[in-house]
Amino acid sequence: MTNGNPTQFKTENQLPILSSSSQSPLWLLTIVAISIFTSEIAVMIAFVWLPPPTVQMGVILDGVLLTILVSPVLYLFLFRPLNVHIAALHQAQDSLQQQRDHLEEEVQRRTAELIERNREIADREVHYRAVVEGATEGILTLDKQGLIVRDNTAAEKMFGYDPGMMVNLPLVQMLTPDSAKRCLGSDGLLYPVSNLSLEAQNKGGKTIPILLSISTFKYENDHYFTAIIQDISERVMFEKRLARLAYYDSLTGLPNRRLFHDRLGQAMEHAHRNGKLVGILFLDLDHFKDINDTLGHLFGDRLLQETAKRLSDLLRKEDTVARLGGDEFTVILESISNTADAEDIAKKILHSLRQPFNLGEHEIYVTSSIGITLYPLDDNDIERLIMNADSAMYQAKLHGRNTYELYTSKMLSETIDRVALEKSFRKAVGASDFLLQYQPEFVLHYQPEVDRYSGEVVGAEALIRWQHPELGMLGPDQFIPLAEATGLILPLGEWVLRTACMQAVAWRAAGLPPFHVAVNVSALQLKNRNIVQQVAHILKETGMDGRYLELELTESVVIDKSEELITILREFKEMGITISIDDFGTGHSSLANLQLLPVDKVKIDISFIRNITTSKQDTAIVVGIIEMAHKLGLKVVAEGVETEEQLMCLLSHHCDIMQGYHFSRPVAAENFEALLVNRVEVTPRNQSHQ
Repeated sequence: MTNGNPTQFKTENQLPILSSSSQSPLWLLTIVAISIFTSEIAVMIAFVWLPPPTVQMGVILDGVLLTILVSPVLYLFLFRPLNVHIAALHQAQDSLQQQRDHLEEEVQRRTAELIERNREIADREVHYRAVVEGATEGILTLDKQGLIVRDNTAAEKMFGYDPGMMVNLPLVQMLTPDSAKRCLGSDGLLYPVSNLSLEAQNKGGKTIPILLSISTFKYENDHYFTAIIQDISERVMFEKRLARLAYYDSLTGLPNRRLFHDRLGQAMEHAHRNGKLVGILFLDLDHFKDINDTLGHLFGDRLLQETAKRLSDLLRKEDTVARLGGDEFTVILESISNTADAEDIAKKILHSLRQPFNLGEHEIYVTSSIGITLYPLDDNDIERLIMNADSAMYQAKLHGRNTYELYTSKMLSETIDRVALEKSFRKAVGASDFLLQYQPEFVLHYQPEVDRYSGEVVGAEALIRWQHPELGMLGPDQFIPLAEATGLILPLGEWVLRTACMQAVAWRAAGLPPFHVAVNVSALQLKNRNIVQQVAHILKETGMDGRYLELELTESVVIDKSEELITILREFKEMGITISIDDFGTGHSSLANLQLLPVDKVKIDISFIRNITTSKQDTAIVVGIIEMAHKLGLKVVAEGVETEEQLMCLLSHHCDIMQGYHFSRPVAAENFEALLVNRVEVTPRNQSHQ
């Protein structure tokens, strides 16, 4: 329809058509209606007025009637133009074609949409599988019963299954029994959880720490679960390492101070309930700093590790050995009955640590000092107990080291005094001006070294003293450890060397005979890269002849036979300086090691000289040192000679030089001059000993 008028159809040849009146549907219907009405009237009249027809007549009437009824229709088709029918057919065909075209377009559009939709679904599926298969977490799809419907590669690797073998297995089968209970509800089915820390088991039975998250989703009216499983083995190991670092010493693996405090508290509670004692031992290694400074921190660390192992092997399972730091170790002896039990353990520790340590090419000998305190006899506070044991250990060091001491109440005040002493020492050194050699609190005393053949003073050892403003004159044992611990030994050592050289030059200027002046050099000073230049500068500055300077190195220093140390000692020798090894025999080295070093003398440690007349073992050690040193071309000095018997024994074994109270205590410079002008009688009247 267009503009409300009937559409006009034309044939291809544009044939003329009838007038509009002849084609009117109303006109055609009128003709048909009149024809039917007329026929019906005629039939009715025939049946009413005429006699009943015969059979033949009925047939004729039926034919007439049919003709009358059909004739209008035939009229319509016979007299209506053919082109009108053809146009109608074309119109219907066109309409059908349009509908078919529209339908085809719609089918094509819907098909394209379906194809695009399927491609998007396929892309999402590929992306999903790539994400799932590339994930490091195990990802499982589970049905309502908790059976695995689908898994990824990470899950198969995590649990040790071949591809596809996890399907239809229950998730709870992958968990330990306790962990399985935690992710099942009261109905025995899974329920949603988030980052639940559990333990899983792989196919081989190995336990794996995991984080499990479970969520639900619905697909085609069925309920499913998604389980994400994260293997946290590395994280758990890292957390354990962190926890161990918090409570254990990283170098030795022993409990650290924090865990030591915790275990000591537990031991004290246990002892209180059972009426027992707890022994606390505080120990450190004697002269460990020298070893650390000479051999280096690597060897020092190895020594600490071996010490920790020996201590652990000595103790019972219920006891604890801890490292507080540096070379300081503590021991907790649980449920002991008396003081003797603690002393027995201390003796075993001392004996064990005296045995040589084989560290690579070095054979190291060390000793230790131990302090002992008891709970609840000495105190019931953890910090004070540790302080008590520390005080007792310090007393053991003052008594010669390589021993143990029991805590007494007097020691606490001594510890407090020691802390105050360190403060005063820092102040004294800090206030000094070493460049001007002005230090009112520090002075040098000198102890003579006497030749066994001539009886003359052939040397003097310079020994520092601290004139404390409140405590009076203090010996080196009371503050040198503080100087080494604080690093102040460097400026202090330089001051001692310069002052001793100045004094030696002054004695020569006064006309006194030449002799060696011996100065102790610490391991820290030898670590100073400028030590050679420093010594050379002092010799030049003071006018000291290097031939009369003797540098004493502790035995622990020369244990390091490094090229650097050998070079330093050779440069000292080129200046004419004499090199001697102090405190020899305490165990850090052997005479054979000295062959590689430019050394001139060895000084036997006082601990051997003290018992030379009463101990066959000490006598044998002293005699062995003297004989071996002489074979190596070294002179031998005996320290700590205090009695005539000791002197006679040393003379009988041809010791070269003697030093000790038997000849003189260390004295001030002005008093030392009197010893130089008088020949000291050493050789006995009977010369049979020479």
